[in-house]
Amino acid sequence: MRNKREVKAVGAKTQSRGDGMARWTTILLGLAGAIGVAGGAWTAFEVHPSANDQRAPDVHGRLIVWQELIQGNQGRDWDIWAADVTHPDAPQVFVVSNYEATNEQNPSVYDTIVVWQDDYWSTPEASDWDVYFRDTANPGALEVNLTPMPYDQINPRIYGNRIVWQDNSFGDWDVCVADITDPNHLPIYPLTPYPHDQSRPTIWRNTVAWQDNYVWEDNPDGAWNVYGADALRMNKPIEYLFSALPEDQENIAMAGSYVVWQQKTAEDWDVYAADVSDPANPKILPIATDTSNAMYPDVDGHLIVWQDDRNGDWDIYGYNLVTRREFIISDNQPGQKEFTDQLRPRISGTLVVWEDVPLTPDAPADIFAAILDGPEIAACPNPPAGDANGDCVVNLQDFVLLAEGWLTCNLDHPDACP
Repeated sequence: MRNKREVKAVGAKTQSRGDGMARWTTILLGLAGAIGVAGGAWTAFEVHPSANDQRAPDVHGRLIVWQELIQGNQGRDWDIWAADVTHPDAPQVFVVSNYEATNEQNPSVYDTIVVWQDDYWSTPEASDWDVYFRDTANPGALEVNLTPMPYDQINPRIYGNRIVWQDNSFGDWDVCVADITDPNHLPIYPLTPYPHDQSRPTIWRNTVAWQDNYVWEDNPDGAWNVYGADALRMNKPIEYLFSALPEDQENIAMAGSYVVWQQKTAEDWDVYAADVSDPANPKILPIATDTSNAMYPDVDGHLIVWQDDRNGDWDIYGYNLVTRREFIISDNQPGQKEFTDQLRPRISGTLVVWEDVPLTPDAPADIFAAILDGPEIAACPNPPAGDANGDCVVNLQDFVLLAEGWLTCNLDHPDACP
């Protein structure tokens, strides 16, 4: 039995974001059309063959987590499972959390720590989702209720010793952050105590990004825009507007200096990225913008993945930020006789995981994975001198960029310029 701890206040709502928010600027880095969409030599493998429905995978290193629908004594409910795929031909599978008649969903993993949302305290009258976490490196470690508070805390994500989630304790959705360095002392604070909704946060190091429907002069209809903030400044975080357009921008992911999201157009969903190495001046890069739907992107290092329906069903595609090339990762899996959908990919290093769903109505999904290799994922460990556009090749495109900036001098003090 898990005991509910005393509810702790985490701050009060403010009525506005404050004045003087700097407007964002974007720089389109050019169309990112595919230069030959080829598949690699890798072979996808099923992580844990099962007749149960398996959904919402996440991955860090070689540890994969997902939610699985299990039949118990009191009916079926969602549990959290994990697999160490250091040896892909023999994954080490184990259960992270499997309480009877309780749903554990939307897991996220960093190193050996798994975090998820849990409806243990919900009642027929009111939902009460909480965020739990557990260190899987210690088999005897108990799971910890991070948010023993009323209302809902959902969609958690973890990086290092920080966990973020969306919380409706104050009447709308806000983004909250917790430091779990000391499991006996878990400080929680609201990162976005503003009107309107801030949801589906993601985190990388000290930067948190989220989708936000804040209504202001450039967003009168309340479309979802992409915001970010420095989570280290607990009392007064520095907030940035990474992408603001009249169309919705949703399902954000982040790694390194890149934030990715799906963006609604008049006809379909596209995938975009932003280089936020200078967070006040994000550089926007279109990734998948043809007439098909591209959704649920994720990013790690120089690789972006997403699900794409250009072939008549959903497949997993990738994009290399160094080579500026697109490639297909998965279509049908080995031994399958019918087409399936591959959905909701996640990537860590070169390991990609996704849901594989038969097109038969109500058919259960399986978790598949692939370890990418070959020229599709080529990196640039030693950039050549003169590579102005960052594609690891010195060519005429670099000469054009150099010519555009010829005799430009940014020395400070300017009197030092020749």
